[in-house]
Amino acid sequence: MVAIKKIIDGFKHAFATGGETLADNEIDLIRKLADFVVRRNMSVPAVIFLESVRPLNFVGSQAMVFFKPLLSRFFTRDEYDKLAVILEKREVIDLLIREIEQKAGIGS
Repeated sequence: MVAIKKIIDGFKHAFATGGETLADNEIDLIRKLADFVVRRNMSVPAVIFLESVRPLNFVGSQAMVFFKPLLSRFFTRDEYDKLAVILEKREVIDLLIREIEQKAGIGS
């Protein structure tokens, strides 16, 4: 019974329906990521990618552990770890897409 509870708790974030609010420092970190994307002229590919992987945002945030050596050059270690946790939240993908579109002057 205890093992089943641990498994269920492990999947809690993967099947969360949202409703969590973001702190100001988390929103600032999302904006920094959007600036990073826009400065490198990767706005359109980033938005397309984010739209296509929207259902897999939890898995994607876990893949960030793999890319940490590459991307930690642009973010501090704490910011990078925080970003991986933030990206587990479903509403963050929409916020990131909006920020990229607004900073790049694109959008629907």
